[in-house]
Amino acid sequence: MKSFFIQEAQKLHNTLVQWRRDFHQYPELSFEEYRTAQKIETLLRSWGYNPFRMASTGVIAYLGKGTKTLALRADIDALPIQEQNEVPYRSKHPGIMHACGHDVHSACLLGVAYILKKVEQQLQGRIKFIFQPGEERLPGGASLLIKEGVLEDVDAIIGQHTMPLLAVGEVGIRSGMYMASTDELYITLRGKGGHGAQPHSVVDPVVVAAEVLLALQQVVSRKADPRVPTVLSFGAIKAEGATNVIPSEVTMQGTFRTFDEAWRTKAHEWIKKIVQHQAQSFDVEATIEIKRGYPVLYNHPQLTQQVRQHLIEYLGAEHVHDLPLWTASEDFAFYTQHIPGCFYRLGTANERLTAHLHSPYFDVDERALSVGTGALAYVAFSLLQKPSQLPT
Repeated sequence: MKSFFIQEAQKLHNTLVQWRRDFHQYPELSFEEYRTAQKIETLLRSWGYNPFRMASTGVIAYLGKGTKTLALRADIDALPIQEQNEVPYRSKHPGIMHACGHDVHSACLLGVAYILKKVEQQLQGRIKFIFQPGEERLPGGASLLIKEGVLEDVDAIIGQHTMPLLAVGEVGIRSGMYMASTDELYITLRGKGGHGAQPHSVVDPVVVAAEVLLALQQVVSRKADPRVPTVLSFGAIKAEGATNVIPSEVTMQGTFRTFDEAWRTKAHEWIKKIVQHQAQSFDVEATIEIKRGYPVLYNHPQLTQQVRQHLIEYLGAEHVHDLPLWTASEDFAFYTQHIPGCFYRLGTANERLTAHLHSPYFDVDERALSVGTGALAYVAFSLLQKPSQLPT
């Protein structure tokens, strides 16, 4: 059957490019993917599917019959980034861009739905297609779909994501812990502003912000188990003073990431304690908000091994690579908290296209579209030839 999927994906290549470029030209932000969802629904209906909505802009469809159900997920939202690529399919929406490959994910999953429809009678179980909104924005579209029951009839789930660190034709996969949790930190320090020439008459939140920033580094260097990767970074500090004006308020924004959920919770407590201690030491009022984001993404070992084997069958062992831990995060992790899941990477780079995800110059070698479509279709079909072996 491998040759069938290779041939079908190759025959579909030009159409995949058209779909991807259409999504790319008309990107939509998280939870606003109305045109994207409508296009997906229209195509699915034209092939005999009965799609329906969840979480407003999420599109769901089923294929096949059986007691076991395998879900395939693609995210469909774009990012608030101004595209810098000078290409015919450049984004037509100012300040919005598919800079994370979700246009590729959507096109590939549509291609998988098209191809698998041709072999529906040979499936020994069901496929559930999940075109998911809002991956790029908290609380994450996955969490909303789960609340609405999207996983209630699903035994296992697979996600495929672009990776510009891998060449086109390659895929990467990792068993167990793969991607980090992510949390957003918002700190406000309030003192008493005044003239920069009279620091003795003010309560300076700028100096306290520096103390807080340095003290928080101990969360990683002295509180975290060195065997557990941990990142604490601040990317925004705002103090609206001047050369001779000490402001009354400083705000700080940062991110905390790790690979251990228990340590994640303890680290939140340490962060709050350190901020309050430093603030109290200098008579500054502090407030801190930690927005709990996506959890650690865990690839189920048995399912991942099965997916890896089928990818090797389809692409050859030399094109399937082991991935390192990655401190980026993904709301696919919500699915893996409930059912066995496998999230793997699709190579999209060539010598010219090397810009990373979330870059205004991100683009893909479009040969990856037929590779990704054929590989995911083959993996799904192969897994459902022996659905009883799906992990639960």
